[in-house]
Formats: sequence, C-alpha cells, structure tokens
Amino acid sequence: MPESPAKAIKLKKVLTVANVQNQTIQRIPFEGEWYEAFKQPQDRGVWFIWGSSGGGKSTFTMKLAKELARTEKTLYNVLEEEPSDSDYIERTELCGMNEVEDNFFTQSYDHEQLLEYLDKKGSPKVVVIDSIIYLTKRFEDYLNLKNRYKDKLIIITGHAQGKDPRSEFEKSVMFDAKMKIYIEGYAAYCKGRTIGPNGGIFTIWKEGFEKLNGAGALNN
Repeated sequence: MPESPAKAIKLKKVLTVANVQNQTIQRIPFEGEWYEAFKQPQDRGVWFIWGSSGGGKSTFTMKLAKELARTEKTLYNVLEEEPSDSDYIERTELCGMNEVEDNFFTQSYDHEQLLEYLDKKGSPKVVVIDSIIYLTKRFEDYLNLKNRYKDKLIIITGHAQGKDPRSEFEKSVMFDAKMKIYIEGYAAYCKGRTIGPNGGIFTIWKEGFEKLNGAGALNN
C-alpha cells in the first residue's frame, strides 16, 4: 500500500522586531517593599522559591500570596501540610489573609486534581504549589504544567541543601524558572530576572533578621 502523505506542519508566523517590541506586557503592580525587592515582574511564568526549614520560607510564600491576591484570584495548593493543620491556620492568621479573602482560596489537590481545577473557566490567575515534590517528581509534569497554563503565574516552592535546591528535579525547576528566590535567615533574596532597587532583598521578619545579622544590617 502507498504511504500516506505526511501532514504539513503549520508554522507560526515569524515576528519582526516591531512585532516583538510592540507587545503589551502586563506587570505585577508591586509597590513599597515588594517593589524595592522585585520591581514589577511580568504577571505570568514560573517563580521558584527554595530554602531550608525555619528560615521563613512558608511565611514569605504566604505573604507573597497575600500581596498577589490583592489584585488577582489566587489558589494556594498546600501539599506539605493540610488546610486543617494548626500551623497552616495560624500562618493565615499571622499574615492577615482575611484581608484578601475574596481572592484567596486554598486546597490540597494532587497532580490530576490540580490540572482539572485549573482547566475550569475562571480558574485562578495565580497558583502557589507548596511544595513541588509533593505534587510530582517528574520534570515532564512540570513542563506540562508550565506550558499548559502560559497565562498564569505559577509559584513553586522547594527544599534546600545548603544554598542549592535539594534534588536534581528541584534544581531543574529552579534553572527553568523566570524568578528565583532563595530564603535564608528570615530574608528572601531575588536571584531572578527582575531585581528591585535595593538589590533584591525582602525582609520576612525584621527582628529575626537583625538578631542574626546585627541591628542596622538592612541599611548596609
């Protein structure tokens, strides 16, 4: 039998310099301490946050979710804990999440459930995954998530070994992410593409940071 003719590949139209430069970029309207650390990044893509236990990673991630929920519908997919865990409940109280209750939602979805939820019309613009290794350990799953929801802002947390992500999988996610934020000693250090005027440092807990680094360390 004769071979079936190969299907023609439909190519995307190539872009001119004008096409590229005339695109409208939507940015996160950060102000104050958020702007000082991160400026105003694009409102889509992947952020990766990593750090060791006890350094303020969970509190920073919740504070970030709150700031984003001021303007965007936000899902906090908590996987290391349960929404009913006392630590998680107390963190929402500490960060004052009731101030953004109309835009902040939380659940503990596994990989399949998360995709089904995000496929729904009107699903959140911002998705926090805390943490990625409890959702999947396959880089292919991560790429599918990233490419399937290109218009969303996906914030992923991971663990650390020293100053690096703990596993090779988490390292691959970190290298691929647009924004990279390392947590240590109650401060977040931006290592991504958009660094604010103060050099990309966000203080999670001022008293704890100064206890470790000395009074006035923030001004040095």
